[in-house]
Amino acid sequence: MVQKKVLELKEGDIILVYGDKAIVKKIESSGKGIKQGKVKCRIEAETIDEKKSIVVIRLAEEMIETE
Repeated sequence: MVQKKVLELKEGDIILVYGDKAIVKKIESSGKGIKQGKVKCRIEAETIDEKKSIVVIRLAEEMIETE
């Protein structure tokens, strides 16, 4: 597995979320927040095995495991 910054993810990438492999369906990023001053990303993904929808919110500079 390779690690990427969340901001570098694209639709169709396979990521590891909560121990399951999932395909990124949509990714949105917000502007800098007032309190923390950091960009956040909202990732909508679907697990490969169960076809279950997952929504994850992470900081843009955080690393996430990809395939």
